[in-house]
Amino acid sequence: MSPKIQLDMRLNRLIEAYPRTRSVFAAHGLGSLVDEANLPAIGPFLTLETALLSHGIAPRPFLNLLEECERKEAALDAPSQIDAHDADATHLLALMTCGLKVPFARALAAFINNLQYRHGEQVNYSVVSNLNHEHSYYPYVNHVKTVADLPDIIVTADFNTFFYHKFYQRFIASGHFIDVMERAPNRLFADAGIADPLHEYTILCVNPLIIVADLEKVGGRPLPRRWVDLLDPIWRQDITLRGNENFFCHAVLLPIYKDHGSAGIAALARNVFDGRHPAQMVKSAGSGRSAALYVMPDFFAHKIQEGRSVKRIWPEDGALASPVTLLVKKDRAAALKPITDYLLGEELARVFVDALFPSPHPAAQNRLPDGGGLKWLGWDYIRANDLEALNQEIDAVFLPTVRQSGAV
Repeated sequence: MSPKIQLDMRLNRLIEAYPRTRSVFAAHGLGSLVDEANLPAIGPFLTLETALLSHGIAPRPFLNLLEECERKEAALDAPSQIDAHDADATHLLALMTCGLKVPFARALAAFINNLQYRHGEQVNYSVVSNLNHEHSYYPYVNHVKTVADLPDIIVTADFNTFFYHKFYQRFIASGHFIDVMERAPNRLFADAGIADPLHEYTILCVNPLIIVADLEKVGGRPLPRRWVDLLDPIWRQDITLRGNENFFCHAVLLPIYKDHGSAGIAALARNVFDGRHPAQMVKSAGSGRSAALYVMPDFFAHKIQEGRSVKRIWPEDGALASPVTLLVKKDRAAALKPITDYLLGEELARVFVDALFPSPHPAAQNRLPDGGGLKWLGWDYIRANDLEALNQEIDAVFLPTVRQSGAV
């Protein structure tokens, strides 16, 4: 028999049992949450109550509407059947960055399919784009009430909601998640201080951000050697960053703010030509018709067409290390070990390295230039400051300055 509709029910189970309740969601502007495109991605990880609270909808009256809809349909259809073991399944959600999403999803699917075939273990997993914020998991995180409502394993990219103080105090500092890395990192990661000294977060790999110079546009100006060089007025309105009129990449802005404060943020903003997705940067870099400098992931920098007049610059103070982070529930860590061992193992480390995402695994042959290092934001800084508040302070300076300059 179908289960009773409850606020802690995950959306995928609710819609599987009562598909006609989609009409109730649609009537309240939530149709995209439960459509065929988005439900498989976040439905297994999102409870009804969390979804409603994040959209400012009172849960109890909405639940009454769902129950009324179910009662009307019960007279027309036999009760539907659902997987009785769903509640006991492992839930893994990966919010993955561009460049790593496809190879990570392919490797993970092969591993989990084999795990389920050989051991009969049920794993609900989804790998979705980190940039698809409209239908991603991020907007719902601040509304999660209990750790039971969170996936058992969470993989995320960048300095995101899971680093913010609200989530940290509620779920990390209280001991609900644990670092499952059992080996010391390689020298590259050790030198940068990327391993969490409090053993709460696990860093799977990093997305290194570097500078790409369009030599025709640079002209006779000296090429930047360190990140501070991007603040030089010689680059006035001549730098492209990942972003748009309402958002710019905080993986770049946070280190600038840490090292140079609001004055550094304003100086960089005055030098912005425009904001683009890295895939768009690949097309324009070296054309001589856009910015002189670009800040982009190393993955995208290697996709720029050969023959173009460009130079990849790995700054002397290190490529900015944007993290790909693993969160594992502490009370399930032992049961999840076959999965986390794979996530931290040499096979997946090779996938990261091949995609130009440096790995901390001791056997990883990371593809960096000679002498190249990583620039990490710093665990002391992350824990001492609420990154959500810092991002708001940064945006309050950066976005108006960029707009005043006419860049966006």
